[in-house]
Amino acid sequence: MRVLIVGGGIAGSSIYRMLKKNGIDVTLIEPRIKKPFPSLIHSLLLKGKDIDLSKLSLDFYRKFSIPYFPFKSYTLGNIDSKIIDSWTSAGVSINIRYVNWLNAEAIEAIGGDGLVLVGNLINNTEKVNSPANIIIDKRKNLGFVKIDDKLHNADLIILSAGAWSKYLINIKLPIKTYYCWASLVLSKRKEVGSNIIYDYKNYFYSRPVLGIGLPFAIMGDGKTIEASPYQKQICIDDKEEVMMRISRRLGEIKDLYTTGSFCEATPDMKPAYGKVADNVYYIGGFDGYGAEVGPGLSSVLVEEIISGKESNEFKEYKLDRFSNFSDNFEIGQEPHEL
Repeated sequence: MRVLIVGGGIAGSSIYRMLKKNGIDVTLIEPRIKKPFPSLIHSLLLKGKDIDLSKLSLDFYRKFSIPYFPFKSYTLGNIDSKIIDSWTSAGVSINIRYVNWLNAEAIEAIGGDGLVLVGNLINNTEKVNSPANIIIDKRKNLGFVKIDDKLHNADLIILSAGAWSKYLINIKLPIKTYYCWASLVLSKRKEVGSNIIYDYKNYFYSRPVLGIGLPFAIMGDGKTIEASPYQKQICIDDKEEVMMRISRRLGEIKDLYTTGSFCEATPDMKPAYGKVADNVYYIGGFDGYGAEVGPGLSSVLVEEIISGKESNEFKEYKLDRFSNFSDNFEIGQEPHEL
């Protein structure tokens, strides 16, 4: 079997490594010019089957020696007790207590959160860097990869280019793209440098930069900015408001640097995978939590490719649930937000 993967982010790189390990002839093509964030949050503090995908992702990181660094996390706000029970069932140690440096009662979680070096996963994966797109011959229901004006066929083609996916194929996909940003912040609370915060009262998150106790963190949670990944100028009109929300919890902070990335959303704001032609799969719609569920859903897809059988356990993520989708859907709340 010959497989071509278009898109070398978290999902594409994960699929490449798993197929390669199974002895399959696979080529990874990266059509974008993009630097990945060196590290991202991996969390088990999700909902429903997302928790199972997150556990599969963690298994992947361990199997392929992707560095992972655990951190305590603190969740503030009214979280449904059933959700908390599901975290406990996933092996997370939960303790509800008053946290002095947060001046509030919080859900302390141990074994549920960490930072994973996704830059290691993406940058250390063999790939061909070249503009590419997928052409579906609708009459034959077959796909080809176009590279430098030449069509290349394969037994299987996988589109996993994130927010760029909808622009790299000649059929409609049930996704919209948006910009998500965060700021590097200096805080007087040194604890932000060694803990993860999910604040559902002031609506922000905070994660360590290096995790060595310095009072620097990456913080954010602004409004959704619907935009194309090819858009060069992005207006962030609520940045000051977000910083004010953060300061309500943490006191005086200093915004040092702001950057962002583009994400993709499906109509129900959950990831999706499935065939769009007889030999073409799409996987994506990770809504800014690809580090949590990306390798997990990728492993489900790889298992389907190798076994030839669809997963019943994760069928809620199949792409065909959007058979009658409308382009007019609104981007909702990201699934990792409770």
